[in-house]
Amino acid sequence: MSSRCCASSPKLAPRYLGLRLVLAKTFARIHWQNLVNYGVLPLTFAHTADYDRIAQGDVLRLGGLHAALRRGTEIQAGTGGDEWRVTLMHALSPRQIEVLLAGGLINFVRGKPR
Repeated sequence: MSSRCCASSPKLAPRYLGLRLVLAKTFARIHWQNLVNYGVLPLTFAHTADYDRIAQGDVLRLGGLHAALRRGTEIQAGTGGDEWRVTLMHALSPRQIEVLLAGGLINFVRGKPR
């Protein structure tokens, strides 16, 4: 008996496990595009020095993410107690934003009228 699940694909496993956002200093173009296609938001630091401010176990909160994506390229994040804030950036086109909001490229294409 064989069992098939979306988690069997290495490319889909992060999304299946709950990954919704990747925060990095930089991205390789193909990795960045694959994240968008799988519905995972790729973000970078507006100021690379902020990378060193984040420690393992820190929780960043991003409020109003959908509106922030449509409004511009900057997204504000902060710790739960608003001890400090950090500015994050995206380099997404309007179409890529719609793909992300749809949950990935498959959902985006599936929702388009034929």
